[in-house]
Amino acid sequence: MSDKRDHIEIVSLPDYGQEETPFIVSTICNLGDTFFEHNETPHRHDFYSIYWIKCGHLKHTIDTVTHEVQDNTLFFLAPGQVHKMEFSDKADGYMIAFHDAFMCLKDQAQLSSGINSGLFFNSHFSSVLHLPEEQQADFEWLVKAMVKEIHHKESDYESAFHGLLRYFLVLSSRLQNARDTFAPDTHLSHNSSLFLQFKTLIEEKFRDLKNVSDYAGLLHIKPVLLNEVSKQLSGITAGEHIRNRIILEAQRYLYNTDLTAKEIAYNLGFEDPHYFSRFFKKYTNQTPSEFKEASRVNGVFTH
Repeated sequence: MSDKRDHIEIVSLPDYGQEETPFIVSTICNLGDTFFEHNETPHRHDFYSIYWIKCGHLKHTIDTVTHEVQDNTLFFLAPGQVHKMEFSDKADGYMIAFHDAFMCLKDQAQLSSGINSGLFFNSHFSSVLHLPEEQQADFEWLVKAMVKEIHHKESDYESAFHGLLRYFLVLSSRLQNARDTFAPDTHLSHNSSLFLQFKTLIEEKFRDLKNVSDYAGLLHIKPVLLNEVSKQLSGITAGEHIRNRIILEAQRYLYNTDLTAKEIAYNLGFEDPHYFSRFFKKYTNQTPSEFKEASRVNGVFTH
């Protein structure tokens, strides 16, 4: 009988055989055996990662959704998301990875493009974009310039890499906005800052704080204003963001571990496991056990 899966591994940049660094960029083939070993099982990163799958075929499972990946697909994953990849022999592309501190995420909350756009922070918790053929040359030049800066390490190379990465993210944000029918108003810089702070707080406190009023209090605003800003910038209310984050974490554990619903309930800060099960069913129309069974059988989305 196999061991019970009771946790989800957390992977750091040095685990991929890289030297201690706030960022890396590499072809996927050059990341080494450790990278492929980690990706065989569900795991989380403690860093931001971007995958550009240029060619080949693979399955990329993010949280509970499996994407059948075609050529020239971009994936944007925030720290904490659970994912795994099943590569074919011919699949290749690039991985770009960087830490929160490198991009000064919290210090640049007033910006609504690049890292602070919906690429990493959105109601779906991840972004998958197709890179059109006419834009591939621009992205290719940017990635190769990043590789060159890291390889040569000339003066101010970190600043150069930072600028190249930010431009990569801005171009990606434009792709996303062109695809989506709903795009945030990029002129509302104050509200963008407030919303980013709210999303950051959810990541830090969703196990303990589950009401809009809790987060509004931490942000020193009224709950009604927090809901208005959230609705304006993301299309859903603050309460929905909080619930979605709790549900997502529950789904991650149900899909990727053998923990019981009771164990997951306690892990997520619910004192009453029965209340957790009712909460889960109310917002997913499935009990935890029904979701676990259905997601493992049918949880495939073809991209």
